[in-house]
Amino acid sequence: MRARRGKGEGSIYRRKDGVWIGAIELGWINGKRSRKVVSALTRGEVVKRLRELQLVIEQGMTPVSDRLTVDEYLNGWITNRIPGTITTRTQELYERAVKSYINPSIGKLRLNKLAPSDVSRMLQDLEAKGYSPATRRIARSTLRRALRMAEQDGVLSRNVASIAEGPKLDHREGRSLTPDQAKQFLRAVKGHRHEAAYVLALSLGLRRGEILGLTWRDVDRAEDAVVLHIRHQLVRDKNGVHLVDLKTVRSRRTLHLSRPLVEILERHRVRQDAEELVRGKLWHNDHELIFTSNIGTPLDPEDFGKTVPKICVEAGLGHWSIHELRHSCASLLIAMEVPLEVVAQQMGHASIQVTMDVYGHLMPRSRARAAEAMRMILFDDATSTHPPHSQSDQLPIGLKSRPNLSDI
Repeated sequence: MRARRGKGEGSIYRRKDGVWIGAIELGWINGKRSRKVVSALTRGEVVKRLRELQLVIEQGMTPVSDRLTVDEYLNGWITNRIPGTITTRTQELYERAVKSYINPSIGKLRLNKLAPSDVSRMLQDLEAKGYSPATRRIARSTLRRALRMAEQDGVLSRNVASIAEGPKLDHREGRSLTPDQAKQFLRAVKGHRHEAAYVLALSLGLRRGEILGLTWRDVDRAEDAVVLHIRHQLVRDKNGVHLVDLKTVRSRRTLHLSRPLVEILERHRVRQDAEELVRGKLWHNDHELIFTSNIGTPLDPEDFGKTVPKICVEAGLGHWSIHELRHSCASLLIAMEVPLEVVAQQMGHASIQVTMDVYGHLMPRSRARAAEAMRMILFDDATSTHPPHSQSDQLPIGLKSRPNLSDI
C-alpha cells in the first residue's frame, strides 16, 4: 500500500524489496514527458531529496543524474560542447588537461557533489606529482571553464573551480641580452637564410608564431613610414601546420619599421624571389609568407625555434631561446626609457599591467625620476639652501644603486 504523500513531495511509494522510490515531473523535454526518480532506504530521505530537487527546478536549473561523474561530464564537454567554439590548439590543450590532470584526480567524483576542497585537493595532487604552477593553473582554468558552462546550463548552482584558490605562479625575472650581446647576435645571423626573421624577433619582440605567420601583404606604407601589420600566427596542432588569425585585439598590432629593418626585408625578398625562380613548379607559397622552407611551404614552428639556441651557442653567447629574444626586446626598450604603454603595445600584451608585472623590475630610473619630480614640487624651497649632493651621497650606508641592464 502506498503511503499518503505530502504537498510538493511528488510521487512516493515503497517497492516490495523495501526501497522507497520518489518521482517528480519535469514536464515535456524534447517532445517527451520527463520525470526525475530518486531512491532511498527511508521515506524521510526520499522526501528530503525530492524537496531539494524541487528547489533546484524552481531556481531554473536542469536536474542531472546523481550518478553523473566529473569524468563523464568533462568528456561530454570536450566531445560535444567546445568543438568549433575555440581553436584546434586550444581544444588540444583542454583535452590534455582533462585527460592528464583533472580526471585522474577527481574524475570519479559525482558532479553535483564536487566541492571547492576537491579542486584544491586536485591541485595539491598535481603539485605532489611534480607539476609546475603553470600546469596546475591550466588544470584549474580548464575545469573552471567547463563548470561555467554547466552553471550556464543550469546543471550546477555554483562554479567550485572559481571558488577554490588557484596556484601562485613563481615570479621569474627572465634573462635578456645586453646591448653588446644583442649586436653580437645580429653579427652571427648576418647572411643567414632567415636573418630577417631573427632580426625581427629581437628588434620587434615578435612571438615565434607571429614571425612565421607574416605575409608580404602585412608590409605596408603608412604616410612616410613602412609598417608591419601583425595579424596572423603559424601554429602546429593535430591537423598539421597552418595559418590562423590572432585572437585578441591587443595581439593584433601595427609596428613601424626602421630603415635598417626595411633594408633587411628587401634583401630577403630578393633572396626569396631567386629561390622561387630556381624551384619553379616545386615552389608553393599560397599565403605569400615572408619566411618559408626552400620550396615555399610554411616552416615548422618547433623546428624554427630550435635554431636560435644553436646559433647563439656557435656565436659564443651561450644558450638563448627565441622567446628570450622577445624578452630582450622589451628589456632594451625599457632601458632606453621608452614609455611602458608603448612597450606594451609593441609586445602585444593584453594590458599594461602584464608588462609591468614582467618588466617592472627593469624600471629603477623611472622610479627615481618620479621621486625627483615630487622632491622638486614639494620640497624644493625647503632644500634650496642646502648644498647639492651627488646621488651616491644621498644613499643610506649599505645601500647600492640597482644594476643597469648590462648587469642583468
